[in-house]
Amino acid sequence: MASGWRAALLVAAGGSMLAVSCGGKLTAQDSGAEMADGAGGSAVTAQGGDAGNAADAACTAGEARCNASGLRETCTSDGGWSVSDFVCARNVAVDDEVGSYCVTKTDGSYRCWGDDPGGALPAERYRRVQLTRQGLIGLTEDGRLLAAGTLLPDALPPAASFRATNMWGDMGVCPRFVDGSFAVLLDRTSSDGTEPTMVVQVEGSFTQAFCVFEGLGAGVHPDGSLWLLRGQEAIPGEFTEVALSARIFCALTKAGGIGCFEPEIACGNIGITNCAGPEYPEFSGGPYRSVTATAGAVCALDAEGALTCRRYDGADMLMPTDAGRFTFIEGGYDVLCGVRTDGSGACFRHDGGYFGEVGPFVPIEPALDPGW
Repeated sequence: MASGWRAALLVAAGGSMLAVSCGGKLTAQDSGAEMADGAGGSAVTAQGGDAGNAADAACTAGEARCNASGLRETCTSDGGWSVSDFVCARNVAVDDEVGSYCVTKTDGSYRCWGDDPGGALPAERYRRVQLTRQGLIGLTEDGRLLAAGTLLPDALPPAASFRATNMWGDMGVCPRFVDGSFAVLLDRTSSDGTEPTMVVQVEGSFTQAFCVFEGLGAGVHPDGSLWLLRGQEAIPGEFTEVALSARIFCALTKAGGIGCFEPEIACGNIGITNCAGPEYPEFSGGPYRSVTATAGAVCALDAEGALTCRRYDGADMLMPTDAGRFTFIEGGYDVLCGVRTDGSGACFRHDGGYFGEVGPFVPIEPALDPGW
């Protein structure tokens, strides 16, 4: 971009862009937990310890976990831990509108499945990789955003996290930079098709931020307040993480509670007046460590990594009996993907989304555990 990546439309966090009056309901149950910001999506910090650690509690033979080095270890018959060479997954990225999934492992390698995973990123160590309709995008260990099959502006500052999404009908990349600022890089190209031409920069500081679907974005400020891109809402509180989908907006408190809120702007894009209905999912247990959403369900991990999912109307979702415990979860349109405590990946799909009834989750095959 000739005049630099910042020389596009600037949006102040307290300003006015596509402003719409907003209202809704916020309910939260405070408990106690701590959340670590991951490289995009909802993350829980690593599990397990090094093999042979005398402080380890007794284990059950066959139990598997990931150690501090990112390798899977298994409990032996004598109650000790045996380390394997299986490198655990770090996170999963999903764009299930086109059926694509990527797993990034703790050694920086990645693998993608689904719709047209062609092309390859440069040989680097990656924190997160996502396959989009335009190609692969990856965040390197040292904070660089790299792409294969799509264009990114030159000279981007170091990024702390990113998410690829569909913004205003264009594919966008939404990075949060290490200085706390947040941007939406839209895949609109110049007339000769050689460079992207629009960057929306959100001024201010954010500890977590991402965007989904048609122009919906949200973030958490360092003081714990929440911010929404569409409608310019500001919600005071002590929050650490947001989960946003087509019709609902939920947030995790510093104390481990979850509150859900329906901004009116979320209804405006699909032409109806009562999106989620009079009820909202409530998470009275906890404390919770992570929250994410699909178009129809909100899912959370508790302090032990157990997964709970509820429909927008508050009804419990039926989870597969082998769902297990997780360290990372991320929702797509009607898909939930996660990383289990043993370092394997798994994805589940529910019938329906915000245009229909939401059915139970069922596993997606093949499972995201290639054994590489």
